[in-house]
Amino acid sequence: MRFLNRLQTRIFAFFVLLLFAVQLMSFWLTYQSNQQLEDQHVSNQLAVAGLVFESQFNNRNNYLAAFAETAAKDFGLKEIFIDGDSRSFLVALNNHRKRIDASLAIAVSAEGKVIGQLVAKKNDQGKEQVELGSEQGKDFRYQLDSEFQQLSPFYLLDGKLYQIKFSVLTSGGSSVIGWVGFGFIIDDVLANSLRQLTGLDSGFMLNADSKMKDIGHSGSALTLTEQSVLAQFIEKDQRNSDYILWQQSLGDVQGASLHAYMYKSRSDLLAALQSQWLQQIGLLLLMVPFSLLLAFIISGSITRPIKQLIEQAKFIAKGNYDSQVTVDSSVELTQLASEFTVMQQAILKREREIAHQAFHDPLTNLPNLNELERVSATWLMSHSTMAICLINIRRLTDVNVTLGHAVGDDVIKEVARRLCVMSPKALVCRLSGDEFVLAFESCEQHSFEVFLNQLQQQIGQPYQFQDVILSLQFTAGVSFYKQDASLVTLLRHADTALQYAKKNKLDYQIYDANIDKNTLERFQLINELKLAIEQNELVLFYQPKLHLASQKVTHVEALVRWMHPKKGLIPPDTFIPIAEKTMQMNSLTRWVINEAIAQYLRWQQMGIEISIAVNISAENLKDEQFCHWVINVLAKNNVPVSAMTLEITEDAVVSDPEQAVKQLNMLRENGLKLSIDDYGTGYSSLAQLKQLPVDELKIDKSFVLKLMQDESDQIIVRSTLQLAHSLGLTVVAEGIEDKPTLDWLTELKCEMGQGFYLSRPLPAEQFNQWLMASPYQKETSDH
Repeated sequence: MRFLNRLQTRIFAFFVLLLFAVQLMSFWLTYQSNQQLEDQHVSNQLAVAGLVFESQFNNRNNYLAAFAETAAKDFGLKEIFIDGDSRSFLVALNNHRKRIDASLAIAVSAEGKVIGQLVAKKNDQGKEQVELGSEQGKDFRYQLDSEFQQLSPFYLLDGKLYQIKFSVLTSGGSSVIGWVGFGFIIDDVLANSLRQLTGLDSGFMLNADSKMKDIGHSGSALTLTEQSVLAQFIEKDQRNSDYILWQQSLGDVQGASLHAYMYKSRSDLLAALQSQWLQQIGLLLLMVPFSLLLAFIISGSITRPIKQLIEQAKFIAKGNYDSQVTVDSSVELTQLASEFTVMQQAILKREREIAHQAFHDPLTNLPNLNELERVSATWLMSHSTMAICLINIRRLTDVNVTLGHAVGDDVIKEVARRLCVMSPKALVCRLSGDEFVLAFESCEQHSFEVFLNQLQQQIGQPYQFQDVILSLQFTAGVSFYKQDASLVTLLRHADTALQYAKKNKLDYQIYDANIDKNTLERFQLINELKLAIEQNELVLFYQPKLHLASQKVTHVEALVRWMHPKKGLIPPDTFIPIAEKTMQMNSLTRWVINEAIAQYLRWQQMGIEISIAVNISAENLKDEQFCHWVINVLAKNNVPVSAMTLEITEDAVVSDPEQAVKQLNMLRENGLKLSIDDYGTGYSSLAQLKQLPVDELKIDKSFVLKLMQDESDQIIVRSTLQLAHSLGLTVVAEGIEDKPTLDWLTELKCEMGQGFYLSRPLPAEQFNQWLMASPYQKETSDH
C-alpha cells in the first residue's frame, strides 16, 4: 500500500509540475501573442486607413473627372457657352453641379477668362446656397497652354480647399473653346466620413514655412498636444509612442504642402485588447485549482487497475484458483490493439493507392511522367537504344467544345486503349490532356516510320459516339537516345519535333538537330532583344534615296540592324518578327526615331541637308500615344517635321483601317510626310489608298529589279506612276540595280529612286564617305 501511495504521489507530483510548466508556457505565449496582436492590430489599422483614404480620394478624383468629361460633352452646355449668354450658362453650369452635389463649378474660356464660377455653401439653417465665386470674370490663375494638363487636383479659393477636375470643351471635333471643372470641398464633413470608415481621427493640414493650418478635422478641435504631435510627425516624420499616426502628402497648393492625416491614442485603440489580456490572465489563474483536482483524479485512475490486480492476487492466494483474473481496463486495451491493427491495414491500403495515383493517370490508369522517369532511369543507365514518341491528339479541343468534356474523356480513354493494343512493347504514358508518350527501351530508327504509319491507321479507325462518327488522328514527334542524353533532353527533342510537325502540317517528325537550331537561337533572341534595345546594341544603316529630276540625294531610309556582342550583325528580318510578336515594336520604333533624329542633327552640324525616312509598324498605330510622342520628340529636339518621313506597309493599314486612318490623320495634320511602303505586295489597291492621308507611294522592288527585261513589270510600274500622280502622290521606286532602270524611271517622271545601283545600306560613317565621293551629293548648306 505504501508502494501505491508513493506511485500515486509521484504521478500527482509529475502532473502538478507539468501543469505549472504548461501554465507558465501558456502565460508566456499568451503575453507574446498579445504583444504581436497589438502590433498587428496597429499595423492593420494603419494599412486599412491608408487603403480607405486612397480609395476615397481616388474615387472622388475619378468621379469628378468622369463627370467633368460628361458635362464637357453636353451639346446644350457648349451651345450656351458659344452663344455667350452669361446668365443661361451659369444656370446650365449650376444644373450640372447639382447632379453630383459639387461644392465648386468653374468654366474657363479659351482666352483664359473665368466666365463661370459657382460656390455652394451651407447657411445657418443647413440649406445650400449658391454664390458667384470671387474669381468670376477674372483671368484664370493658370496658363492653359502649359500648366493646364498638369493642373493640381486641389484648388484653394477664398480660404476653402477643393478637390477639382477639369475637362476640355471642344467644338467641331477638335477646336478648343474652353474648359469646365467641378470640385468637392475638403472640410470637416470629409474628415468625419473618413473617421467613420477607419475609426481614426482624420483631417487635412496645409504646411507653409513650418506654419500648420488645419483645414478640416473630424470630431472636436485638436488639443495642443495633438497639434504638436501631428506637426512633428508631418514635418519631421517624428513618431510618438502614445499615438498611432498616419499621413500622406497630397501635393502643393499655392506654395503650401497639403497633407492628409489620421491618428488615435494608442491606449484608446488597444483598450479592448488590454481587456482581453486581463481576462486571459484571470482564466489561467482560475484553471489552476481545477487542474490540480483533475491531476489528483487522473493519478488515482492510473493506479486503480494495479489495486484491482493486487486484490485479485490476494483472493487467488486464499485458494480460489477457478477465478478469472480480470482488469477493468483489459477490454479497452484489447480493443485498442485491435483498432491499431485495423488502422495499420487501412494506412497500408491508402499508401498503396496514393503510390499508384502518384505514378498513374487517374482517367486512363496509364503510367504518368513520374512512372516514365522511374522506368527510363534503368534504361538510360544501361545505355539502351531508347526512343521517345510524343503523341498529340488532333482536334480534341473541338470535341470538348462541341460534344462536351465527358465525350472528350471517352475519346482519351479510347485512344489510350488503342495505343496499348498497338504498342505492347512500349511503355504507354499520358502526360496531359491530349498528349501521350510511347517509350521504347530498344528501338531502331529505320523501322520506326513503318510503326508510326501503322499506328496512325489504328488510331484513325472511326470512333462512334451516339450518332456521331469521329475520325481520330494524331501528330507525333520522335527522339532517339544519343550519348549521355537524359529523359528531359529526349522529351524536349520530341516536343521540338512535334511542334515542327504541327507547323509544317506533317503526321510525324523525327528529331534532327537542324530543326532545333533556329528554335534555340530564336528563343535566345527573344530573351535578349529587350536588353539589346535598352543597352544600345542596335545600329542604324542608311540607304540613299535619289531625287531623279535633280539627280541629287535628298533623302535616306533608316534601316535598323542588331550588332549582337556574340552573334555579330543580325538582319532585321530575323528580329523584327520577334519584336512584333513579343510586344516590343513600340520600344524598337522609338529607339529608331530617337537615333534617326540624333543623326539628322549630326548631319546638320556637318552642313548636310538630308531628310530621313523611318519605318513604323501596325503595332505603333495601335498605340494611341505613339503619334503624340513622335510630334513631341521632334519639337523637343527642334527638328522640322519636313525632315522626317514615316513609312507604313499597306498590309499594316488594312489590318485595322479605322485606327490607322485616325492615327495617320493626326500625323499629317501636324505636317509629317507619310509614305506607303512595299506597294503591290499586300492586299490593297490605289482605289483603297486614295482614302488614306498619305503623300508618297513606294513601288516594291519586286516590280523594279527586272524592269528592263520584263514588259509586264514596265506596264505595272507605268500604270502605278500615272495613277499615283493623278491622285497627287509622289512615287519612290525601290530596287534600282542598273543605270537603264534609273534612266527609264527618270524619263517617266518618277520622283525618287533607291537601290543597290546607288548604294547598299551603310552605317553613318561609311555613308558620309560615300556621299562625299558621290556625284549625287547635294550642295551643302552654309554652316
